[in-house]
Amino acid sequence: MRKVFMFGLILILSLVAIGQETQPATAVVAEVNGVAITMEELNREANVDRLLSQIQSVDATFYDVLVNTSEGVNLLLRYKREVLNNLIDQVLIKQIGEKMGVTVSKDNIENMVSTELNKTLTQYGMTESDLDWYLKQAGLGDINSFKDRLRWIFTVQQTVSLIQQQVTSSATVTEEEARQFYEQNREYFAVEEAAKLLRITVDSKEKADKALERIRAGEEFSQVASDVSTDPLSKGKAGDLGWVERGSGLISEEIEEKIFVSPKGAILGPLQTSVGWEIYRIIDKRPKGYENFEDVVNDIYQHLIQQKAQQLWQTWINEQFIPFKNSSVINIYLLSEGGQEDQ
Repeated sequence: MRKVFMFGLILILSLVAIGQETQPATAVVAEVNGVAITMEELNREANVDRLLSQIQSVDATFYDVLVNTSEGVNLLLRYKREVLNNLIDQVLIKQIGEKMGVTVSKDNIENMVSTELNKTLTQYGMTESDLDWYLKQAGLGDINSFKDRLRWIFTVQQTVSLIQQQVTSSATVTEEEARQFYEQNREYFAVEEAAKLLRITVDSKEKADKALERIRAGEEFSQVASDVSTDPLSKGKAGDLGWVERGSGLISEEIEEKIFVSPKGAILGPLQTSVGWEIYRIIDKRPKGYENFEDVVNDIYQHLIQQKAQQLWQTWINEQFIPFKNSSVINIYLLSEGGQEDQ
């Protein structure tokens, strides 16, 4: 088994990692408008060793195919090429951001790296020295390469975020547009008939009768509910069930029917149910219909602004980023399947 593992490891290192033993970490695998992407950066992002370790723990047969056959090696090479393509796009994002005057604060990036590192150390109960040792033992670099990867990730994320803010800043919605959306999409704002209810639940008819006597004697329904109700949904809220829509399943059909034919302010009960005895007070009622525009206007504004922002972002990608990428000078030196060099 050890020989098989060593053979697979050598095969991966020589073919998938494009001869890391002969190509140093500083070897350039691609250039993007004169900016180099090194083997070290690609290996850090692809993290093939960790990927193989995870695959081996899940499916040993698939792992053997990957490390012991040329087809498997080519598959991993294709994966590594896709990672390189993503890195190229990230470099392009950073470059176009710089052309747009987007600047990412290095201090903010360092703070984000520190926060993320501390979160990782706390999660696993490690020190930085522990993490450095673990990364080296697992073949995943060291603490410095870990921090470098975080710096790059956060730099790209912040660049994208700042570009999006700039591109979508013109996304605005007028009241007329909001009202038009409301009128054209009334079904989104349909509301079922509902009643606002207070409820008391007890385990015997005797307790229910006593609770009802207290209410009829002038005590507040909510106070009695707080004192005696065992209802898990409403006891902590002084019996308040809030708005209950017809057909919600929260109340049995028989009791629900009584509630919706009774007027606002009515007290119903004691009513026997499968969990004991219940008393209801109808605080308010709402007919079937539609939510008022004024009640949903903020949600409409938010929805339409997000929609416009997405359209502006997609337009920017199609009309700015893709042409920038197509006009860029991109040279790729990573070997493709069959040993051919990509250009």
